[in-house]
Amino acid sequence: MKIIVNLVRENKRLEVELPEKATVRDLLKKIGYRVQGSVVVKDDVPLIEDERLNDGDEIKVFLAASGG
Repeated sequence: MKIIVNLVRENKRLEVELPEKATVRDLLKKIGYRVQGSVVVKDDVPLIEDERLNDGDEIKVFLAASGG
């Protein structure tokens, strides 16, 4: 299945191919992001790492800022 990913920090748009029943965690791994420190949003709703994605989903990925 294909997922459209908007990487907000990098201002990039990707089309990512994932297997059926892929999760948010699978998507993050595929694009080289860690679950910790990433916020994944679909239709303005944050998703949890175990949430399944669907073919054609359009996802936004934000990197959480940390440090001091």
